[in-house]
Amino acid sequence: MGVYKCHVGCVWVLFLAVVVVAVPRNLEVELLAEAASVREAIPPPPVFVEGMFERNETLSTTLVGHDVSHAVSYAIGEAVGSVFNVRSFRPGRSYRLLVEPDGDLLTFEYSVDDESVLKVVRNDDGFIARVEALPLETRTDTISATVVSSLWGALEGFPKGDWLVMELASIFEAQVDFYKDLRSGDAIRLIVDAKYHDGQFVKYGPVVAAEFVNKGKPMQAYRFREEYYDENGMSARRSLLPSPLQFTRISSGFSYNRLHPIYNTVRPHLGVDYAAPTGTPVWAVSTGTVIFAGTNGGFGRMVTLRHPNGMTTSYAHLSSIAVSVGERVVQKDTIGRVGMTGTATGPHLDYRMTVNSRVIDPRTVRADPPKPIAADLRDDFSRFIRGPQFRLETLGQVTENRIEFAE
Repeated sequence: MGVYKCHVGCVWVLFLAVVVVAVPRNLEVELLAEAASVREAIPPPPVFVEGMFERNETLSTTLVGHDVSHAVSYAIGEAVGSVFNVRSFRPGRSYRLLVEPDGDLLTFEYSVDDESVLKVVRNDDGFIARVEALPLETRTDTISATVVSSLWGALEGFPKGDWLVMELASIFEAQVDFYKDLRSGDAIRLIVDAKYHDGQFVKYGPVVAAEFVNKGKPMQAYRFREEYYDENGMSARRSLLPSPLQFTRISSGFSYNRLHPIYNTVRPHLGVDYAAPTGTPVWAVSTGTVIFAGTNGGFGRMVTLRHPNGMTTSYAHLSSIAVSVGERVVQKDTIGRVGMTGTATGPHLDYRMTVNSRVIDPRTVRADPPKPIAADLRDDFSRFIRGPQFRLETLGQVTENRIEFAE
C-alpha cells in the first residue's frame, strides 16, 4: 500500500512539473510569434543618403541619380528656385537626402557655405525650401607649427591652412618678407577663435594672438580692439604695405636693363612684377586718392594712387578695376584684380612707385616706424594680453606641428 501511494504521488508530482514547464514555454512561443508579427507590421525607418556635387552636375541630375523621379525632381527644383539660385550648386559641396524604404524623398539638404544650409522638406502640398544659418559655437584653439620649406607647407595640414597662411602673413607683413626672410626651423604659434557646428570645425574667427620666430627672433602680435600690437603696445600696422597682393613669386624685378619678354629688346623695367592667379585682389599699399583708373596702352587696365609726402603708386595689367578717379582709399582696400591686359605674357601685377616725381624701386622703400597704442588704453591692453601671453609661452615648449582644440 505504501509503495502504491508512493507511485501515485510521484506520478502527480511529475505531471504537475510537466504542466508548469510546458505552460511557460507555450506562452513564450506565442509571445515571440506576436513580437515577430509586430515587427513585420512596423516599416523600416527612412535612411540618409549623402554625397557631393560633381563637376557639371545639376540639382536635377543629382536627384535623378538617386532614383528620384523626374516629377519629384522638378517639384524640388521649383521650391528651391524661390529661395536659392539653382545654378549656384558648386562641385565639392555636400548634400544629404532622407529617403523612405519605398523610395519616397522626405528631405534634401545642401551645404551652401560654411555658415548656411539649403533645406527642402516634403509637406502635404509638395515641397518647401528655405536657407538656414547654421548655429555655430565659438571655441579658442591653439596651433603650433614649424617651417621646413615654406609657410604653406607648415600650415597645409591644419583645417583651412590657406586661410592661416594669409592671416599670419597679413599680421606680420610689415616686419617679415615671407618670400625672402623665411628659414627652415622658423616657428609659428597661434591662438585663434574657431567656429564649430555639431562638434565639427567650420571656420576660423579672428586670430587672438600670434607669435612668429624668424631666424631665432620672436615677434608677437595681440588683437586688441580690432588692431594688432606687439607685447609693448606698438602697432603691427605700418604706413606702407611691403607688397600690394598675395603673390606666388616675383617674376621680374626693378631694372634699367631688362630683356623684354615680348619685344626681345633691352629696355628699362621701372617696377616689380608679381606673378599671381587671375582675379587675385590688389590692395592699396597706403592711404591715398585715385588719380587714374582706366586703360593705359601696354599697361592695360591700370590704377594710380597719390599718397602723402609726394608718393604715387601704380598697379598695371589688371583684369578689373574697383575704384574711380577722385575716390579716397585706405590701406589694403581692394582697388582691382590681377590680370594680363595690355602687353603681358601671363597674369601678373606690374607695381610701380614714384617719390616727388622720381621713379624708385618699390622694394627699397621702408615704412615709417610703428606707432604706440593710445596712452589711455595701455593699462587695459597690458591686462588683456596676460592670458594670451601665457598660452603662447606654453606653446613655445612644443616643437612638432599640432593643433589643440578647446573642450
